[in-house]
Amino acid sequence: MKKYSILLFLIPCALFGGRYGIGVIIGSPTGFTGKYFMARRSAIQINAGWSFLGDTGFHITGDYQFLFPGVIRGEEGRSLENIIPYLGIGGRFRVKKIDPGDDTEFHIGLRLGGGIEYLIDRFGVFLEIYPVVDFIPGTDFDFEGGLGFRFYF
Repeated sequence: MKKYSILLFLIPCALFGGRYGIGVIIGSPTGFTGKYFMARRSAIQINAGWSFLGDTGFHITGDYQFLFPGVIRGEEGRSLENIIPYLGIGGRFRVKKIDPGDDTEFHIGLRLGGGIEYLIDRFGVFLEIYPVVDFIPGTDFDFEGGLGFRFYF
């Protein structure tokens, strides 16, 4: 399963070219993250990983992000272009263990949240939080997010 998660990020990066990043996120889920800048003010992000606290399970998330570069101002009103706040909307697919046996349950939900990313040359550090509303198999509310870093190509 871990090998397939890595391939999930490497194949799109090879196809798209341009400014894309691959890295690690620690939180919920804890695993791999990938981001592709489509334009100056938009990006697509994909995360794949595992939750280890509470309800354990494997997550795959995907978000379209609205980026706001230059919104944060430094001293003397100078715009800080390398600090990028963002809002995102997307979805989550989660495979959750029901009991210690082999029984699993599939969850599909809507994510709506945001975060902030600090870019340093080819390296980015980010912090994000996404409330999630599952609508399959039933309505449920959850939070996801974490701290991570990416290397940009």
